[in-house]
Amino acid sequence: MYAELKIKKKAYDQARGRTRVNIGEAYQRWRELKEQKGLTSDAEVALFLLDR
Repeated sequence: MYAELKIKKKAYDQARGRTRVNIGEAYQRWRELKEQKGLTSDAEVALFLLDR
C-alpha cells in the first residue's frame, strides 16, 4: 500500500514540476502584486501580467 502511494506521489510531483517556473529574486514582488490586486492564485497573477 505504501509503495503505491509513493509511486503516485512521485508521478504527481513530476507532472507538477513540468509547469513550475522559478522567479528567483522577483518572488517578493510577485507576492506583493498578488496582494495589492486581490488576486487569489499564482495563475491569476500570471494572467494579469500577460494581459497587460
